[in-house]
This record gives sequence, C-alpha cells and structure tokens, in this order.
Amino acid sequence: MSRRALLTAAFALAAPAVAAQSRSAQLLGTAQARITAHEWMAADTALTGALESALYVMDSVNVFIWRGILEHMRGNDSLARLSFRRVIDEHRFTAVEGLDKVSPGLGDLFESEARPYRVYADSEVDQRAAWLSGPKLAYPPQFVRTRVSGHAIVRALIDTLGEAEGDGLIVVESPDPAFDAPLQQMVLAAQFSPARRKGHVVRSVVTLGFDLHPPAPENPTRLITVAREQVHAHHADSALVLTEQALDSLNQPTAGERVYALLVRGTALHQKGRDSLAALAFDAGITGYRELTARGVDLAPVVRRLADSIRIGRRSGTQPAAKPSPFGSAAAVGAVDEQPVLISHPPIRYAPEMQALRVGGTAIVEATLDTTGHVVPATVRVVQSPNPVFDAETKRVVLASVYRAARIHGRVASVTIRQPITFAAY
Repeated sequence: MSRRALLTAAFALAAPAVAAQSRSAQLLGTAQARITAHEWMAADTALTGALESALYVMDSVNVFIWRGILEHMRGNDSLARLSFRRVIDEHRFTAVEGLDKVSPGLGDLFESEARPYRVYADSEVDQRAAWLSGPKLAYPPQFVRTRVSGHAIVRALIDTLGEAEGDGLIVVESPDPAFDAPLQQMVLAAQFSPARRKGHVVRSVVTLGFDLHPPAPENPTRLITVAREQVHAHHADSALVLTEQALDSLNQPTAGERVYALLVRGTALHQKGRDSLAALAFDAGITGYRELTARGVDLAPVVRRLADSIRIGRRSGTQPAAKPSPFGSAAAVGAVDEQPVLISHPPIRYAPEMQALRVGGTAIVEATLDTTGHVVPATVRVVQSPNPVFDAETKRVVLASVYRAARIHGRVASVTIRQPITFAAY
C-alpha cells in the first residue's frame, strides 16, 4: 500500500461524524485532507485555525497530534517532537494508537517523548522489572510471638533506576494491616532491574508476591557473645538490646545461657552507671550460676570465668564488669603540636583459641594517618606482637579506625603513628 493510501486509511478511521461537528473538528478534517494531498501550507493554516477554535481538551490534543504528524511528514522531526511533547506535558497523554498507520516509525517518535512519563504494564515490555536485592521484612513483633504467617501481594511502580516509587506502592493483600508498613518499607529499600522495551529502560508496574513466615529463633549464645563485644567497645546500649533478645523466651535460651546473658547485662548496666539495675542483674545471674553448679551442670569456661571475676570484684567492692579499652593512646612518631586522638574503632575479635588458652598481651601497630584521620592501608605494619595469631586482627582493627588528625603549627598534618592494642585474656 502507498504512503498516500496509508494516510487516507488512517484519516478515514479518525474522521468524526459530519453531524454536529465543531468548528475545530471541521478545520481538523480540512487539515487532514491537506496533509493527504501533501499541501503543507494549507494544512498548517487549517491546524492553526483548529487550535484557535478548540473548545475542549480533546480538540487541542487532536490538533497537536496532527501538527506532529504534519511536521514529521515534511521532515521536521524536531518540531514533531515539540508538538507531541505538548500533548504529553499539558494533557498527560502518553500513548496514541495508530500513528504507525500514518507513517512507519511515527509511533516510535511519539513514544520516545512519552517514555519518561509513561508507565508500562507487564504485557507491554520486552523484559520485566525484577527484584535484585533488598532488606528482610521487619516482622511485626506481635506476630513473631504469635507465629502469624501468610501471603502478601504488593503492587509497585518501578522507575528507570530500578527503585520503587512511593506514590505507586500499594499493598493489595496481607495477613494483617500491621504488615502493610513493613512491606512498603522493604519494597522501597529494594533494588530492581528496571523493565525494558525496545532496548530502553522504562517505568513499569510489577506485582510482587511474598510468603510471610516469622523469623527463626536466634542463637542466644551468639547474641550474648556479640553483646559482650559491644561492652568491650563501650557500646553499652547495643549490648543491652542484644542481651534482652537473648533472654527472650522466643529464642529458647537454656538456663546456662540465661546466666551468661544476665551477667553480661549487668556488665553493660554498670558501664552506663546504672549500678542498682546492674546489681539486680548480677544477683540473678550469680544465683542462677550457683544453682546450676550445685546440680552438677557443666557450664562453658567463658561463663565460669565471667561469674568468678564478678564475684571476686563484688567482694572487693569493685565491679569488674566493664573491660578497659583495649586501645592505648596513639602517639605520633616525631614532634607535633597536638597528638592524634582515636575517635572510633570496630569491636576486636579475640581469637577463640587464644582466649581459651588465656594468651594475651599488647601489640603495637605503626601506620601513616592522613589529614582526614584515616589510616593509609599500605602503611600498616605490626612492630610488636605477643603472638602472630593476633597480627591480622590488629591490622584489621587499625585500618577500620578513625582518628582526629594530628596538628603541626595549627594545621592538620599527615603523620606516622604508633597504636598499642591490648588483647586481655579475660
């Protein structure tokens, strides 16, 4: 079929009924006929009149669409794009059927302008948006205890960066409304691969299904071990949260684990200066410890050592709970006006075999500190070590530490420091 015949067919399909035509519609029909005859100037004049006499939104939309068709037909695709963009920006039309019947490629031209605004259904894309990664669902605490589970359906609008748009996020179905906010937060924090159409990333709607099951109980011993590390790093609040989780009946702690958690909890409370609460935790822990040992229960060495140190400390009128910081003062090699000061460091992981053998000591690390207070990785070296087993951990901790930079003549300076780290056999 010739191009002229294609145009005639498209115009015939689009032509409104003759009766009750508005002035704008009549002029639009004239413009269509002039475009069919390749009478560009006459078509331009008719379209101008049609726009001036347009009374309704659809009259204006039709004029801009045919203005785009006219400009495309006479080779002005940049002007065609401008007309199509007015349809999209001013009237929120993002899809027009039948443009390729007028001229092959005209539909793609309109779509290229509408693509940033258009939302595609799954059936319209060549590659659907897909979940890549995201956080776990923050299960509502009341349903963890009651073991409520079920299925949820979430409908989300995924943008071209692979992120869910908040305005297009709907929880269609869930076991209880209390799941809705955690589901929305999880999807908003997730990363998706965006949908693709004709090789371009596009916005699309996806429907996601989730099987909801309460999280499995956590290992109380692991929670308490991490809590103890937090105490050693002087993060008492984090330690208290972890010991509370360890003592939760949902996690089914053994009697020995309850004793261990109470002793560590007392340690954290003492570190915060809440000695009356610390005393209650210690009393409960020591009482439980005595009951278990009286029954012949063989407790873990770490629990026995901790209980013994607390009992001895309480008899001497001191609380041994808070372990001194393993970090000594960092010192610059050479003269400075202000020494660097340690601001933060990660918890130290004491090698279990060294702890069991009660092997400890002080390691010294030498490294270059830049003007931002960070350690230069290539410069880290252990210059003194109580045992080679500690070397890798010593380097890791120093590399992840942050300092207040040294100052020379009032200005921050890059210096070489020596940082002592003590591994106490506790």
